[in-house]
Amino acid sequence: MEAFIVFFTRYLPAFADGFLITTWVAALAAPTAMIWALVLIIPRLARWKWLTRLVDGYVEIMRNSPLLVQMYLLYFGLPLLGIFWSSIVCGVIAIALQHGAFLSEILRSGIQSLSQRQWEAGSAIGLRRSAVIRLVILPQAFIRVLPALGNQLIVLVKDTSLVSAIGVMDLTLTGKVTIERSGASFEAFIAVAMFYLVLTTVLGLALRVVEVRAARRYG
Repeated sequence: MEAFIVFFTRYLPAFADGFLITTWVAALAAPTAMIWALVLIIPRLARWKWLTRLVDGYVEIMRNSPLLVQMYLLYFGLPLLGIFWSSIVCGVIAIALQHGAFLSEILRSGIQSLSQRQWEAGSAIGLRRSAVIRLVILPQAFIRVLPALGNQLIVLVKDTSLVSAIGVMDLTLTGKVTIERSGASFEAFIAVAMFYLVLTTVLGLALRVVEVRAARRYG
């Protein structure tokens, strides 16, 4: 234990920097994924047949292929097209594209769980379909799937560790570099795990507060 404390104290600045990068990547990827999920759900709600089929195909591809491969395709493939994005940008976009697909499916399940009477009630008071979706359907769907959305966002945070594979100096890559310098592999990854645990625990508590408040207000 004493050896770990000495190790942790010595390399704390490096881990703190990696933690900030990980937090930054997650803070960019999470809202981007949510916005993308809402975009993906629009064709289904609007009953655009061909766009819905394209979205279904996209969701299947993103859900059934590894995130790391998708990240590599962006990072190494885009320069071939003359597009040069930083490793952080490629990582954030790759995470958002895949998790947006998962989040859209969660939202779709929440929408489908609502009674058809909700649609009919909105139409009966003179709302257009777009207004019914925005004011009636989506708020109720969000409330129903908040726990599932929260779980997926926590998975997203943990998946940020994959950006280390394209050179982002996040927590995971910081741990690897620290191992090369110190040879203390066990201590390094214990420290990495502790930082990830702090991040996901804070996020989980924040999501829990949102769930409780939503239940009190709309339950």
